[in-house]
Amino acid sequence: PSALSLEGSAGISTSYLWRGAELGTGGSPAFWADASGSAAGVTYGVWVTSGDSQTEYDLYADYSGSMGDIGYSIGYVDYNYADEMVDDDFEETYVGLSFGPASVTVYDNSDADTQYTVVGYDAGAFSIAYGDDDAAGSHTDVTYAINDSLSLTVSDSDQADELIVVGSYSISF
Repeated sequence: PSALSLEGSAGISTSYLWRGAELGTGGSPAFWADASGSAAGVTYGVWVTSGDSQTEYDLYADYSGSMGDIGYSIGYVDYNYADEMVDDDFEETYVGLSFGPASVTVYDNSDADTQYTVVGYDAGAFSIAYGDDDAAGSHTDVTYAINDSLSLTVSDSDQADELIVVGSYSISF
């Protein structure tokens, strides 16, 4: 049997940026925390935030591995919102492939019959991601990791009239 590991992290961002959209009231900070475990290639956990004008918690599970130089991941995310007046809860499954610093992941929301595809590339402290959502348009994010805890992201989206800039600070425990 493989060893079980438990991890956690917490952080704050200048706003809640999700798939090129700034959620909540523009520029309001988002606080978040994550607790996860893993065993035998499976990672599972819960992620909680206060970032889009209400409490959100997401449950997730992911199976990842590699075959030679090609990495893969298959997963599930259950998005839940505390506001009982709004039924925005939904679920997605995803599949991802990577080769070196390049990756592509496709998310499927079967309830809404929509897909979100993101193509990424990591180059040292910089990463770039292009995401396309067949329901909401596309976005490009460029992130610079200043160190292991502090990062800066600039997002250009079809959904916004101007660039969105988000600073994030996180700690692991």
